[in-house]
Amino acid sequence: MEFQSAQQISPENLHKTEYDIFILASGYEQRSIYLPQNFHINAKRKIALAFYEKTKELNRKNNDAYLISQGFELISISGDQNIDFELLLSEINKKSGNEHVNILVDYSSMTKVWYAGIINHLIGSTKTCKYVSVHFSYTPALYTELKKAGPVKVNSTVSYAYKKNNLISKPTALLIGLGLEKSHADFIIKTINPALTILLYADPSIDIKYVEKVFKNNQELIEETEVRNLYNFPLISLDQTNGLITSLCLGLRTKYNVVIAPLGPKVLSLLSLLLASRFPDINVVRVSSGANSSTSDRIQCSEPLIYAAEFVSDDIEF
Repeated sequence: MEFQSAQQISPENLHKTEYDIFILASGYEQRSIYLPQNFHINAKRKIALAFYEKTKELNRKNNDAYLISQGFELISISGDQNIDFELLLSEINKKSGNEHVNILVDYSSMTKVWYAGIINHLIGSTKTCKYVSVHFSYTPALYTELKKAGPVKVNSTVSYAYKKNNLISKPTALLIGLGLEKSHADFIIKTINPALTILLYADPSIDIKYVEKVFKNNQELIEETEVRNLYNFPLISLDQTNGLITSLCLGLRTKYNVVIAPLGPKVLSLLSLLLASRFPDINVVRVSSGANSSTSDRIQCSEPLIYAAEFVSDDIEF
């Protein structure tokens, strides 16, 4: 399939749409079940990707129990494991009459591997229906003080169609979406050794404490970066943020191999992955502490941010 278009839509659309499948993650965060608790969502099938890791942490047991009571099928899987979306979506493709499928994905508590897998499956699939509409939902959370971050254990590319041996011999431009864990940014810079580094950070954000902590934790890196290579983006305006990263990447890709490392927040990861689905020479990478990552509750602080993406079959002509 091909990515056709995307735009931010109102959360009210969650009440109005009949979904063929609703996929979310059951983790230890309070916000894991915010969407089904607060929105009347009409979905023919409900799937909860239940983390194999940390099954007894914080709210995890309560989240699992609630989702089961609401008719969700729990699929136990590691946060680092790829999901067989061909298997998950094959049933609804048949029932839809091979025309149009509506999917709701709440990626608030998902790993990049999981929601990247959904996008990569749709782009790479030749057996899906003619049109697929995906509403990607993200519930922002209040800033929570993180425990000491563990060492980086995972460094992988999650965007579609990445083939390292096909890269043209050009210098690398690295775009880092700054997060709270300084070690992740340091690690990716040392690993990639870019000729050009651009830093992005969420400001304005819903919680000013988050912005302050991002600056504090990444102060040394920010001070080493030229002001012209430091960009802020508004967390709640997905269309504006998408315009910024699209403009930056398309301007750079003629001279550089472009790599995006969206370390935070997750909305930047989603937008980066969708951009890479259109331009496969743009690569999105993930770094993680894996199962050793710090555990802290994430409590919702606003309505969800919904990004509606449209995918069409390769043989559709416009």
